[in-house]
Amino acid sequence: MNATIVLGKKYHCKSETETESFASDLASNIKPPYVLYLKGDLGAGKTFFSRMICKHYGLPEVRSSSFAKVSFLQGKVNLIHCDLYRKRPDISFYEEEVEPLLLDPWVLIIEWGVAGDWNFGCPEYVIQAEYLSMHERHFTVSEY
Repeated sequence: MNATIVLGKKYHCKSETETESFASDLASNIKPPYVLYLKGDLGAGKTFFSRMICKHYGLPEVRSSSFAKVSFLQGKVNLIHCDLYRKRPDISFYEEEVEPLLLDPWVLIIEWGVAGDWNFGCPEYVIQAEYLSMHERHFTVSEY
């Protein structure tokens, strides 16, 4: 599909297929390196959205990493996925666990993260996910 993504617009996805298409459109519109901060309540679709970004880049599915904060997937794009549900990390987390994985070209997805905690030196976007029903979500994209 590769539709242009408009910042600040609320995107209504009525199915997992539409969410996959939206995630692919987003990834097609942004050139790595970039950071996505995924926000939303439990069950809002943050991890599913992350999986669809991985699928867009031909990477294996990312798993919810609630027990391991960081997952690293290598391919034509290196994807780092952080699940910070348990607690907000300190500066050493970014210096020691994330920064060494930022191998070009890279994409960093942070669930439950706070935009501005670290300067990654690239475009950063906040994706707000809102649960509507079993497979229906709203997504809003804004630039940090």
